[in-house]
Parts: sequence; C-alpha cells; structure tokens
Amino acid sequence: MQRLLPFLVPRPGKKPPRINNSLLREMWRTASSMELIPAGNRIQLGDALVKQSKEDFALWCLSRLGARQLFYGPANQVLPAAIASRWIEALLTTPKSDDALVSLARRTGDPVRDVSATTFAAVRARLTDPQLIAQLEGEADRDERALGRIYGEGLPSGLVLGS
Repeated sequence: MQRLLPFLVPRPGKKPPRINNSLLREMWRTASSMELIPAGNRIQLGDALVKQSKEDFALWCLSRLGARQLFYGPANQVLPAAIASRWIEALLTTPKSDDALVSLARRTGDPVRDVSATTFAAVRARLTDPQLIAQLEGEADRDERALGRIYGEGLPSGLVLGS
C-alpha cells in the first residue's frame, strides 16, 4: 500500500508521477476495494478523492471507502461516522452522487457506525428514488444494480449471484 499511495495521493510540493488515466482509475478502484487496510490510509485516500468527486470513479471509490456496511470486512473496519459525515457534506451538492451518499449514510442500527441524524436527514432529503431511500433506511438489501457498482461493472448476461 505504501508504494501505491504516492501515485494516488502525491505529497504537497512534489510533482505527481505521470501515469495512464485508465491505469490510475484502476489503481483507485483497487485501493478502495481493500476493506482491511489501515483506517488512516483509507481516510487519506478518501480525502484526496473528495477533491475529485466530479468523476464517476471517484464517487464509486468514496462509496467503497466510507461504506457503513462493508462488503466483506468486519464491522470494526468501518470508518468513523465523523469521516463519512465530512465526505457526505462535500458530496451533497455533487450531481449523480446519490449512490455514494446512500452507501456513506446507510442506517445500520449500530449507533457507532451510523451517521448523525442531521446528516442522515440531509441525505434523505436529497434522494428521490424509492429504492435508494429504502436502502438508505436499511430496509432493503443491495439490488443487482448496486452489486454491479460494487464489482465496478455490470454482471455478464445470465450470471446470477446467489444469497
């Protein structure tokens, strides 16, 4: 991870290394999918991504880094709610960020993982899609569209994930 960070988060005053844009996006997706790397590294990555939040890949990566319900990691690996709230505040005015906001603010029933009621209400007021609202409130599981976002692409035709 230490070798990957200079490519993704350059140090102040240093010129970032040149790298192909598609390779850089894949590096971001890979780093964001690692739910077991230290929280400090994930926070550093997320803070850098918030500045690039206009890009679709950045929104996807932020939603993975700050998810309230991890895909495979244990609950103690969830980033603090204060960090998620900070990222949510930055994304509330960003177009097409509804999916990321749902992932960052999703209600889990665990007061340690859940964001504040004020932050939750701000996200809830932003959403219009009933499916996303149900996911936000913890009433619905991820749908196939959400699973496609987790994997970074749609599932091939005919492939069905079992529960």
